[in-house]
Amino acid sequence: MKPGLHFRSPEVSVLMSCYNAGRWLHEAIDSVLAQTFENFEFILVDDGSTDETWNIIQSYRARDERIVAISKKNTGLPDSLNVGIAKARGAWIARLDADDLCEPTRLEEQASFVHKHPEVVLLGTGCVEIDEQGRVKKKHIYPSGHRRLVRHLVRLQRFFPHSSAFYRADVVKQVGGYNIRFSNTDDLWLWLELLSRGKIACLPKSLVRIRTHSGQISNENSGRRQVRDGRAVIACHFLRKAGCGDPSVDASANEWIGFVNWVEKKVEESGTFERRKAWIEARVEYFGGESKLTGALRFGIGLLQSGHASL
Repeated sequence: MKPGLHFRSPEVSVLMSCYNAGRWLHEAIDSVLAQTFENFEFILVDDGSTDETWNIIQSYRARDERIVAISKKNTGLPDSLNVGIAKARGAWIARLDADDLCEPTRLEEQASFVHKHPEVVLLGTGCVEIDEQGRVKKKHIYPSGHRRLVRHLVRLQRFFPHSSAFYRADVVKQVGGYNIRFSNTDDLWLWLELLSRGKIACLPKSLVRIRTHSGQISNENSGRRQVRDGRAVIACHFLRKAGCGDPSVDASANEWIGFVNWVEKKVEESGTFERRKAWIEARVEYFGGESKLTGALRFGIGLLQSGHASL
């Protein structure tokens, strides 16, 4: 730890859950420790990893007292994040996945914004998408205002990444943290919960780098589970707003399985799964091309062959 940087009450708690994250964990941790904003604690939750993840966390903990190291059995991302939230001492929590990276001014810029906008309870940023080697693939900027962000959220349109989220710790604790029934869309459920507690916003700057790779949960079965869970979250949200209760909170285990199966059937009937698969496969062709022109040609041919080029 740098001399003189011991904070009894950190303003920000950076929260990262790690599961067999050894491949990119050094880079992710280093990007947090290199922040220009220094009044933070860094909570690293090892979710029962079987690789060198815990040893890496311990090695950093020995060098920097801002790191809070937690080891637990494997229970999944939402539960691990809730464990970290319960330990957080900061007024704000900044999320980062173990395969992603922060730009050096991320915490400084987000903390500055929320100080000027006390009505905001959730703040995101734009991002740069990188590949497994860290090469830039694409830049993403999202709507910045509350109303447009809410519209994108409930319509499952493009939204700032979980790794850019910066949210009020007390408010998230009040709503009970993440919903453990949504392993792929836990962030979506929480963001919808926060809508009744304050405003959301997004900085129009790329302050995180999001790594895309084959091992991501969102790529499971061509993203089928993520699509299904996204629709289930939205259904639960509107049921809750209508005063009908939230199945993801109120239903028994068997009732919940029945609800999710019903949602999956409806999504299947709509053709959404096939369209999603076509776009993923075409996108892989694009980025796998020897050149952008070759990739663009493959992208277009893939969509035409799939029958979903009108999307």
